[in-house]
Amino acid sequence: MRLSTAQLNTVMLTSMQSSTTGVNKSFMQLNSGEKMLKPSDDPLGSVQLMMLDREQANIGQFQKNITNLEAQLGKTESHLDASNNAVLRVQELVTSVLNASNSTVEGREAIATELESLLDQLADTANSKNPNGDYIFAGTKTDTQPITKDPATGKYVYNGNGDQRMVKVAESMSIPANQTAEDIFFNGGSDIFNTLDKTIADLRNPAIEGASLTASVTAAQSDIDSTLNSINRVWTDVGGQRNALTMVQGSHEDNKLVNSKLIGDVKDLDYSEAILEMNSQMAALQATQMTYSKIQNLSLFKLM
Repeated sequence: MRLSTAQLNTVMLTSMQSSTTGVNKSFMQLNSGEKMLKPSDDPLGSVQLMMLDREQANIGQFQKNITNLEAQLGKTESHLDASNNAVLRVQELVTSVLNASNSTVEGREAIATELESLLDQLADTANSKNPNGDYIFAGTKTDTQPITKDPATGKYVYNGNGDQRMVKVAESMSIPANQTAEDIFFNGGSDIFNTLDKTIADLRNPAIEGASLTASVTAAQSDIDSTLNSINRVWTDVGGQRNALTMVQGSHEDNKLVNSKLIGDVKDLDYSEAILEMNSQMAALQATQMTYSKIQNLSLFKLM
């Protein structure tokens, strides 16, 4: 089969263009450090990369959620610790009312004054806010002060709700970001705020003494014990949630490392292989150029 000059030129130019494209691609790969310059280079790998990148983004968001949630739970634990210490002191003071040395007017007033301070401390804790100005212990009614004293009845009331704000920390796992003052201080029908308020009033009422005072103190002790149990139960739950966060965070870190390796396997360039390929393409290009040059110089007159 004979090739015309035009056909020969076309074949040679196509060969040179192919080799030049290969050399340019190798240069670009070496400059970028990536073997896949466009999706068409590896369609299956492109899909795999897209899925891995999406999973890495999800893990990143979960880790941000965990960081924020860990801070919130840490703050909650701090408030629970303070509340527990305050109620333990309340328990100690209320029990001391039954001692003869505290039966005097002065002794009862001293106890009442400290109980009043502890009551204010507990109310302040229950009405704590986060840095954004949201009430921590009001359930999902974060713009509502959870503990107030009703001026009509003179009783402390809970104004929040019992809902918890759930935060997603893994694909199939969510953890509550909050505890409620209702669950901590109003649990089981006991209410530490009104109990303390009544005990303080009884201590300051000289008409309440003897058996009446003993009955008041006994009732207060029962509610105090119930509140301590509630605080410690919630505290245990929060501790368990923080432990779970630590485990989930570790799992996310492991998955990130695995995904990073898979991404590298698909995306990262093997420099040795790329250099060999570039040298091969350059050799092919040079050979084609030399061949084309020799053919161009050939003519019937030169052959004669």
